[in-house]
Amino acid sequence: MSSRSRPRYPLALRLRTVVRRRHRLVAAALCAVALTLVILRLAPPSVHTTAVVTAAGEIPAGHAIAAEDLTVSEFPVALAPSGAYAAVADANGLTTAVALTEGQPVTPTTVLGPGLLTGQPPGTTAATVRVGDPAVLRHIRPGDVVDVVHHSDEGASGKGTTVASAVTVLWAASTPSGGGASILSSGGSEDDAGLVVLAAARETATALATLDGAGRVSLVLVSP
Repeated sequence: MSSRSRPRYPLALRLRTVVRRRHRLVAAALCAVALTLVILRLAPPSVHTTAVVTAAGEIPAGHAIAAEDLTVSEFPVALAPSGAYAAVADANGLTTAVALTEGQPVTPTTVLGPGLLTGQPPGTTAATVRVGDPAVLRHIRPGDVVDVVHHSDEGASGKGTTVASAVTVLWAASTPSGGGASILSSGGSEDDAGLVVLAAARETATALATLDGAGRVSLVLVSP
């Protein structure tokens, strides 16, 4: 018996078949490349983050920050506040100048220290005064604008003398025990009762410094 021989195709036909196969392979490769480019274009870009210390819960103003009050969150670099603390140890023990909400970054502008004067005009100083009635601090919060009025005689009911006009409150101590809860803070020490830190020009700060222990000091809220 004779073996069946394979059909022999013309050379031109065989060449066209090889070319078609290669064309299909090239087309498939190009489709794969195009699909990869589409996926890369549609995929969200990688976001670089940085560690930022934030409040683990609500923290009142005037509160001595403890480690358990804080947590570390990852913020996109472009959204991280300038100067924000990166480690809990950096903010542990500091005193808040404003009330912090859960998740709010802790920065030098939210705690007592040189950062309180951030954004204030050049030459501004932080002046401390003690008001005669600490209970009024329930109505005062950082950012408020006040006039500082001095009464030379605590028993006098006169108008008093305005020592500083339209100064900004940077920080106020909590109401002492028995004086009611302050909207500003809680847990302040007795020594801090009635203390207020004000942003004032150097000359005004000097005048405010002379009021300590002399007569009675009161604050008057004014429009910014």
